[in-house]
Amino acid sequence: MDFRQRRQKMRRQNQYRFWLDIWQTFASGGVVLGLGWVLVHPLWWVKEPQQITIRTEGLLTEARVRELLTLEQPQPLWQLSPTALTQKLQQQAIVAQVRVWRQGFPSRVVVWVQERNPVAVLVPADQGFLDPEGNQLSAEYAPTLRQLKRYPQLRVTGWHPTQKSLWPQVYRAVMASPVRVTGIDWENPGDIRLHTELGLIRLGGNLEQLPDQLAALDRLRNLPRQVPLNRIAAIDLSDPQAPLVELRREQVKPSVNPVTN
Repeated sequence: MDFRQRRQKMRRQNQYRFWLDIWQTFASGGVVLGLGWVLVHPLWWVKEPQQITIRTEGLLTEARVRELLTLEQPQPLWQLSPTALTQKLQQQAIVAQVRVWRQGFPSRVVVWVQERNPVAVLVPADQGFLDPEGNQLSAEYAPTLRQLKRYPQLRVTGWHPTQKSLWPQVYRAVMASPVRVTGIDWENPGDIRLHTELGLIRLGGNLEQLPDQLAALDRLRNLPRQVPLNRIAAIDLSDPQAPLVELRREQVKPSVNPVTN
């Protein structure tokens, strides 16, 4: 290859590099412009409350969830962090699970909240409720629970947070009992009591026996055929192998003979 051919080849290579650089410059600029267009286009902004869809199970109202999220509007969709919004809602005791996701064209945020289920009323009532795992829930949900006809029928007295680890076992056993239980008195941990359709049941303080105690209670379901319920003061199941029925003392009015002169 002579000198002239080499110069022509180098010129063609330089021209190729020149046009390639121009194309890359325009391509990069197009990407930047396109990205800028996307960022400022209304389709990628959350401007109206209607663009935030909230799904709950009834105890947390839509208005309350919006208040907790504290979303500033308008706001570009890409700035909304699902993780941050999830963490805000999970700070509420009533919230069991949260899912937040973003949708485009048009921009939308969807918030799904799964609530904890109140299953027992803490007495006094201003203490709130318990869910099946022993989480204590605020009494503020009482009116909504009544409205939704979901107000718990089980009452718990003497609750203390240290009993949380025991509660799931107690709740499951009580719910599985064929004899209806309406209340649990935990005031004295050494003398736990149940309020049932058969009356007052004394359990003692060993909750490991609870399944056996409730099985013994089931075997006593026909007791009212032998002894009227109004004569039963309590049933002691501290030893489930030897139930003890405590009867009320009958009060007999003494007959008074008229005094004669």
